[in-house]
Amino acid sequence: MKLSRRIIVSVSIALVALFALWALVFTQTSKRQIYSHIDLILTQQSDKIITRFIENDSLPNSLSGMSGTMEFFIEKVSPEYAKKHQTPVFQTNEEFIDDIQHEEIVREMTSVFQKKGIDYELTLSTQVFAWNDTLDFAIYSILTLAIALLVAIILIVSFIVIGSMRPLYHLTDWLRNRKATEEVPKPDSRIKVKEFKEIETAVLEASERSKQVFEEQKRFIGNASHEIQTPIAICRNRLELLVDETHLDEHQLTEIQKTLDTLGYISRLNKSLLLLSKIDNHQFKEEAEIEINQVVYQALENLGEIYESMKVGVSVVEKQRIVVQMDPTLASSLVNNLLKNAFIHNQQGGNISITLSDNTLSIGNTGKNEALDAESVFKTFYRKDENTHSTGLGLAIAKAICTEYGFEINYQFIENQHTFSVRFK
Repeated sequence: MKLSRRIIVSVSIALVALFALWALVFTQTSKRQIYSHIDLILTQQSDKIITRFIENDSLPNSLSGMSGTMEFFIEKVSPEYAKKHQTPVFQTNEEFIDDIQHEEIVREMTSVFQKKGIDYELTLSTQVFAWNDTLDFAIYSILTLAIALLVAIILIVSFIVIGSMRPLYHLTDWLRNRKATEEVPKPDSRIKVKEFKEIETAVLEASERSKQVFEEQKRFIGNASHEIQTPIAICRNRLELLVDETHLDEHQLTEIQKTLDTLGYISRLNKSLLLLSKIDNHQFKEEAEIEINQVVYQALENLGEIYESMKVGVSVVEKQRIVVQMDPTLASSLVNNLLKNAFIHNQQGGNISITLSDNTLSIGNTGKNEALDAESVFKTFYRKDENTHSTGLGLAIAKAICTEYGFEINYQFIENQHTFSVRFK
């Protein structure tokens, strides 16, 4: 979740919770104030009725007041009852009102008094629906205004937060699109917030340092690769001259050949590591329309001659012409590494099946009758056996190329065949 959205959601939740609490307190307080006022009117009317009753004045059947129509009745009570109810009691009940033909809230007061030594109880009640209607209207009006105010506050906060965070988003977009291999203009700095300005400065400084480190690493890898290849070539030449110019026995020739093979392995390993480093550093910028079908046939022609002695049968099922936009060198490297892996780890007289369909290149080969570790097979220097013809980098290079272009590469062990599939986007 974006920081701006998180702030807006958090503020909105806090405001809604605060508003809900205020609405509850406001409603309850308003009702208590209404009932307190009605109780005061009931008390005043009760005193008048009791006074008139004690003075033997005639009493009406009902009274009218600010709180609506009041009804009352007086009845005798026992001394024990009167003793227990010395304090006036107020309570709220629901009663059926004939005039409006449904139940309404009624506020009722009971008060005990004496006349000539006889205990009486006065029950005085009044309808409060008029007060409730007024209160409901007031609460509805105030709550409507409060909701509108709440929405306005949230919109204003959202506008302020999003506007304040926009320079930071520009900076992160620039950082996301920046590549060490390309010159990207610095972001148009319009940041006025001190903390964001410090972040921008730190990001630009770190970006410049990473670019310098990348350039130094690229130069080092290129120079180191070149320096390694030179002594390897010298050693190979000297050993070959030694074989040609001296008389050596079979054992010595065998040992020299092993040494030459080792030097060849080191040379291939050095080239593979250099290629992998260049891929990871995005140094292949050239792109062209490449037909994978042609690359496959060209690779089969080259590798078929090299591994002719293995008598491996190759079958190609071509259901689709697959065309992709990528660097020609990397396209050739991807297909060659997958096919070379299929030859190297095959068995004498085995099979290789190649399928081009559904925008996918699948290469399956016979070999050891057990599945490889699908999670580790694309890691550098992963080898199931000690095959001297393999550097352990071919599949890692293929994976790096697929990652560079967003292709999907997978391994499966299907029908006793080790199958590697590349799905082009």
